[in-house]
Amino acid sequence: MSNPITRDSLAPASNPCHRIFRIVLDRLTIGLSISGVALMFGILLLIFAVLLNGAWMAIAHIGWHFFTTSTWNPVPGMDRYGVLSFAYGTAVTTFIALLLAVPLSIGCAVFITRIAPQWLAGPVSFLVELLAAIPSVVYGLWGAFVMSPWLQTHIEMWMWKALRNVELIPLGYYPGHRREYFPANLVHGGPSGSDYLAGGLILTIMILPIITAITRDVLQQFPEELEQGAYGLGATWWQTTRLALTYCRVGIFGAAVLGMARAIGETMAVVMVIGNTDRVSSSLFAGGQTMAGVFVNEFLEAAHPIYLSAMMYVALTLLISALLTNIAARILLNRITPA
Repeated sequence: MSNPITRDSLAPASNPCHRIFRIVLDRLTIGLSISGVALMFGILLLIFAVLLNGAWMAIAHIGWHFFTTSTWNPVPGMDRYGVLSFAYGTAVTTFIALLLAVPLSIGCAVFITRIAPQWLAGPVSFLVELLAAIPSVVYGLWGAFVMSPWLQTHIEMWMWKALRNVELIPLGYYPGHRREYFPANLVHGGPSGSDYLAGGLILTIMILPIITAITRDVLQQFPEELEQGAYGLGATWWQTTRLALTYCRVGIFGAAVLGMARAIGETMAVVMVIGNTDRVSSSLFAGGQTMAGVFVNEFLEAAHPIYLSAMMYVALTLLISALLTNIAARILLNRITPA
């Protein structure tokens, strides 16, 4: 009577050296993986510790007033440090970028996943993602020499002519004791080309690839059963697309948050088009400054200790804000269940 064939009988004869080699390789792989994770956390903690140590003098001397005042005067003896104007510039440019980039990114993702044929969807996806590989300084040069002059002579001139006399909601008094009204205040000062609007537009182009790519991946997870069921109930293509966008809204929001994190930390391109002035203005045509921009512009000039510590305080604030936005985005994206 023949013996029954089992999986163990089909396995090759065990070699003690081979078995030991596999055990060592498995343990080495696990050890390298754990070491890589620990190294990343260690680097992050080291960066945080270095920035906190460098910013401690400014934290002790300035405290929370660092975020509530807009005076930035590094002259010894008269020095005062407040990043309110820089935080305002960061918020305005980021808001403009999200306002423009999110609808465009959703439209691009819908086109790639639900409209374009396969032979076209691939090249379009490649071209969109190629934008993410362009260096920031290249965007800045293009913005300074091409976008800003065109923006000043065409878009901003048109906006100024259309809105300068539209006074719907009374606002406060501006410098010069002139009362401003909304939306005329948005074009106060006239076209300049180097302003909040230019900074927001350059950020729009830079965050569009990341939002589009994540939104595309999320829409591809929309269950085919739901789509076919919607068509079976008589839904139109647009109604089915709305259903897909609603189903994937958490992931789309997470993509927007990741884009916001990129916009907050962007530096060189914005510095080259925003005007770099330390003031708070409701006009889109006013020059401004961002928190990342002031760090790049003035870090090498920080000669005395409190000045250098204030710059480290700015860097620490940027690090914490980037961490919080990325953590929030990851939590939202993890709620998406693959189809």
